[in-house]
Formats: sequence, structure tokens, C-alpha cells
Amino acid sequence: MKKLIILFVSFCIFSCQPIEKIERIVFDNNQFSKFDILSNSIEITEIFEKKISNPYIGHTLEVDPSQRIINWVNDNFKAIGNENIFTVTILDASLTQNEIENIEAKNFDEKTNYKYELFYLIEFNLYDDSRNLVASTLVENSRSTTSGLFISIQEREKIIDDLVYQGLNDISNESKLLLIKYMGDFIL
Repeated sequence: MKKLIILFVSFCIFSCQPIEKIERIVFDNNQFSKFDILSNSIEITEIFEKKISNPYIGHTLEVDPSQRIINWVNDNFKAIGNENIFTVTILDASLTQNEIENIEAKNFDEKTNYKYELFYLIEFNLYDDSRNLVASTLVENSRSTTSGLFISIQEREKIIDDLVYQGLNDISNESKLLLIKYMGDFIL
């Protein structure tokens, strides 16, 4: 009887352990580079056609990758001046999920994993008031990560949010380099 009581108490103690809480990724565009463009306006065009079939999963997110780019441009690019037109064209902002074989799996590891791939392609153009192209650059970034097949929804969301955040950080850094290189005379 004592063993049964000890077993019951042990079960109660171990079953009352706290559940791991997964922290959400905070998308704060203020952490990225800011740009003051010598232009009268900033126009954002999204010509990327969002796909809603496998393996594309961007449409399943609360805020899809292309909207993250739009928010980043709206928060971090400022038009200063009264001539020129600055355009940002989102050519691609895709997020895919594919099953891949885990070739390094040990005895008890999962033999198959998910691979998430994020790809950004953005074109920056500066036109004069007559719509003649003054300067242009193309910024491209891709990033990927993996996870197990059998993870919680919260873990999956955190992995994808982290991937999108890191991709946005990469695109911000790459944009800074290329905008200074090709549009340095028009950036303050």
C-alpha cells in the first residue's frame, strides 16, 4: 500500500511540472536600417503572385512574407524632397515547406524532416519626374531551416516566424549595401 501511495504522489508531482512556454518572435522594424530617400514619393508594387498550393505555405501565416516587406518599407523608408519617384517592386516573397530525408538520423531520430525555404526578390528604382530611370538595384535573399515532422503548432510557428524575421534582417542589410552602392547620391 505504501508503494502505491508513493507511486501516486510521485505521479502527481511529475505531472504538475510546468509546460514549456514558447516565446513569440516580435517583428520590430525599428531594429532594421532606416533610409531617407531624395524623392517626392515612395510607391510599393507587389507583382508576386501568391501561390496557395503545396509546397507554398506563406498564405497560411497570420502575416505573410510579402506583407512583412511592405510593412518594413512603410516603416523604414522616408521620402524627403519634392522631385523624383522611388519605387519598390516585390518580385518574389515565397515560403515553402518540403519533406526531406534526414540522412544523418540516428536510431531514434526522425527519418524525415520538414525543410522551410524563404525567398525574397525586391527591385528598387528611382525615377525622375518625367519617369526616366535614374538609378536601380535588385536585392535577393534566400534562407532555409529544418524541423521535425512531429512538433507542436507553436513550435512550427516560432520556427517559421524566426525564419521570416532573419530573412527580413538579411534583406534589410543587403538593401542597405546595394542602395548605398547604386543610389548613394539619393540617400541621406
